[in-house]
Amino acid sequence: MPQETGETRHSATKQASSIRRACDCCRKRKVRCNGESPCGPCRKAAIRCCYLQPPKKKGPKGLRSAQVLRALREIDEATPHSNDFPCSPNSFLDGYSQLSLSSESSPGGGSGVEHPLPPTSIAQGYAFYPTGAHGHPQPLPTDPALLAAAYAFDGTWHSAAMPATEPRWSSLESRPMLPDVANARFYPYVHIFFNNLFPIMPVIDPKIYLDHRLYSPATAMTPETHSFLCALSAATIVQLSSSVPLPSFDPLPGRPSSEGDMFVEECLRTRQRYDYISKPTSLTVITSFFLFAYYGNKEGERSEKAWHYLQESISFAEIMDLDDDRALARDDPIEAQWKRRLFWLLFITERAYAIQRRKHTRLQPSIELPLLFDSEDPRLLNGFVTLVHLYSAIDQKFIGIWRGTRQRALCSASWLAETQSSLDTVALAMENIIETQHLDISVSREWLHVLVWQMGVSNGLIWGRGQGGMRLEYPVELARRVVRITEDANPLALDSHGIGMEQKLSDIGGCVADVLRCAAGDTSDTFAHGRQYLSSIVKRLSVMRGRESRYLEPLMLKVDTLLDQGVPRGIMDLSLPPPPPTTTSDVDGYSAPSTASCRSTAIQGSKK
Repeated sequence: MPQETGETRHSATKQASSIRRACDCCRKRKVRCNGESPCGPCRKAAIRCCYLQPPKKKGPKGLRSAQVLRALREIDEATPHSNDFPCSPNSFLDGYSQLSLSSESSPGGGSGVEHPLPPTSIAQGYAFYPTGAHGHPQPLPTDPALLAAAYAFDGTWHSAAMPATEPRWSSLESRPMLPDVANARFYPYVHIFFNNLFPIMPVIDPKIYLDHRLYSPATAMTPETHSFLCALSAATIVQLSSSVPLPSFDPLPGRPSSEGDMFVEECLRTRQRYDYISKPTSLTVITSFFLFAYYGNKEGERSEKAWHYLQESISFAEIMDLDDDRALARDDPIEAQWKRRLFWLLFITERAYAIQRRKHTRLQPSIELPLLFDSEDPRLLNGFVTLVHLYSAIDQKFIGIWRGTRQRALCSASWLAETQSSLDTVALAMENIIETQHLDISVSREWLHVLVWQMGVSNGLIWGRGQGGMRLEYPVELARRVVRITEDANPLALDSHGIGMEQKLSDIGGCVADVLRCAAGDTSDTFAHGRQYLSSIVKRLSVMRGRESRYLEPLMLKVDTLLDQGVPRGIMDLSLPPPPPTTTSDVDGYSAPSTASCRSTAIQGSKK
């Protein structure tokens, strides 16, 4: 063996010292890199060699080399590129950010991506981001300051737009953290949220949260933003359930096997890293709201947790004075509009959930509504404001009577008629509304009509046959409206409302079942059609969100014998339970009167 000379050692040392960092692919594969461009290992493996990622701190090892190599090859095959090296930063990171190759998050503040490629559209086809031919995104300008005013309302790209302020998303990168859940895992669920749930909850800015750069492995996400995205992802998963295909889930070691549960655990764990109680922000409020949505869509034993997080969200909103117009007037005008949306979302949700669970309410209609024509989509916001008007018709007197805490004398025939009329006025503003919102408003209106009718029954105010909304057969008419609304609806638009829509349909079906029992023996067309409407509601609940609703079985306890009276029992593959007792209880605690008492009440009401 030839003897090593000093010159040889010096040359080797110089060569080793010149390799200051490994390329991105070699670092992920945990193989030795020779520092060339392209390097030897990348040429041998036939993958692209890049030096885009900034050096990372040492931490837990990533996936095994073979798994990473396979993932990198999938990116390589899916992304169009030239054979020149090094590859484009855009093409590599656009594919790279879609795979959770590592749980590391760089402490660096920027992503290194000059031209992010955000998705093309959201919310029932309303484009917020520029699209070119065949729906492919167009490259954005190199200057991030151009992003804020680069999009026209119709989705057309205006390259000459020159805003003076930089995008607000950059402020999210102030503090680094090393989460177990990588940034890239959030993006699919954020995209699903904006495609399906944003019309229901239009409280977060798509220009911020649909930007690819936020989900780059190089983005140092704050704990607040990380916990918020965890809560959003969890709520999206459980609210849509099996309605949409979700990304394949790769469980983390030692974490829950359900992805929704994993996101919630990560959210709560991350919240312990910072003081979110002393100085709440809008993200604090929304995070608690999404935790409410997550637990509210779970099984019944989670309802108390859901109520806790809804009240927590409302408390944070009150601390921030979101219920005070004078405080909002001191905010930045754009930020104030987002805060107004958030307040009214909490207002709507608290009213609906409090009625379903017979709880009290705290929020009152104390601030102005958000502006329609200053929004990114006036049509979408018009539907949101219309829903606010609907629930504004439900006042504290309504809540008190429904909960049984107000005097019976307050529930007069004139008050009930006025309330029914207030609910009907919402129908005058139902034009030019997105289908998802139209379904929510329409079904919610008929559901509230049913509740008013039930309060009339409880207070002996049935008028028998004739005019008005307190007739015995009135719930059958409401069921007919609901069936018309839902029979031709886009199933995904209906499913997007989660378990709340299921409960409303169940409440309406249960009320119709009570009326049909009271009218047993009546062969008129009204009650014959009522059984058909009831069977349609039952069938709809059997396929909600891609599965059988948890409210179906309690409803079947009421409708078994009714389906035998003229409606085929084979509308679905279910074994029906035994007939119910004389008095049954609905899912929300409403106790239906017996046949005899209902007939008596109807007769007494008609004599009045």
